[in-house]
Amino acid sequence: MVPQMLVATLATLFCWQDPAPSTAPAPAVPAAPVATPAKQEPTPVRADAVEVLDLGNGNRIQGRVLRTTETHVFVDVGYDVLKVPTAAVLRRETVDGQRTGGIVREKLWARAELPERSVTEGAKVMGEAVVKIEAAGGQGSGFVTNEEGWVVTNFHVVAREVEVDVVVYSLGKNGFEPRTVRKCKVAAINPHMDLALVKMEAPSDLKLKTVFLGDSETMQVGDTVYAIGAPIGLDRTVSTGIISVTNRTFEGRCHFQITTPINPGNSGGPLFNLRGEVVGVNSSGYTGLQGLNFAIPTKYVIDFLNNRDAFALDNTRRENGVHYLPAPQKPKPAK
Repeated sequence: MVPQMLVATLATLFCWQDPAPSTAPAPAVPAAPVATPAKQEPTPVRADAVEVLDLGNGNRIQGRVLRTTETHVFVDVGYDVLKVPTAAVLRRETVDGQRTGGIVREKLWARAELPERSVTEGAKVMGEAVVKIEAAGGQGSGFVTNEEGWVVTNFHVVAREVEVDVVVYSLGKNGFEPRTVRKCKVAAINPHMDLALVKMEAPSDLKLKTVFLGDSETMQVGDTVYAIGAPIGLDRTVSTGIISVTNRTFEGRCHFQITTPINPGNSGGPLFNLRGEVVGVNSSGYTGLQGLNFAIPTKYVIDFLNNRDAFALDNTRRENGVHYLPAPQKPKPAK
């Protein structure tokens, strides 16, 4: 009986033991294919990716703009990456001449997203776009709005004229180099708004600098503004002040009243804000009274330029361009 119980116990223990681990190799699980990195081809430099940065004063940089921040533009010039301050960039354009960097081109004028600059920097960057107008009856100032030679000035500067001379101040290696372009046509006039448009045929070797028109309706009382012009013939004169009133009615037109000194010869010149945008056209001032001067807001200038054909001057009419001498005074009766 005992041997039978012992045999049964041993059999039970034998059945409870874990089977020995198998030494046979486990079936192979196919591994996921490893992707072979494709050969990276260098990204070709497209012609439209290369930009030209105009820094003013004849200085230009050409290269790929890698990154633009509020303060700097990073330009790859091939052997190095230049860190250019945004405030130093007057304009950006592709190699085929299309504007970039927030610049919008209209037919006869342009606007841009420009950073604020000091008066010193703004006058240096925008000064080349300001011209002097010389007519038979006097002289004034003006500014170039389009590279094809369109110049805005006051009507009273070119009144009764069909042609005027325009003096351009280009900055060269030896400083400003004035050049006079003769017989520029008076293309459009708006006597009521005291605005005129002159078409200048510049020589092929003269590259014209242009201004950007700003939104005059955003200007507020106390904003700093500055003028560039030729008072009494003193060209490239810069004067600064503030806007005193944004909607002063003067001679039936709404003007900026400004403290910026405006003298004879400043008429037709640009009034800039601190972003270097033209927000007004200097039109008049009271001789002998300080701080009482006026400028035409650019909202009227934009309307004038957009509707140029409506204000076009017919140069074939005989009465245009003719100066009449005043009638002789009636002789006094003999005593």
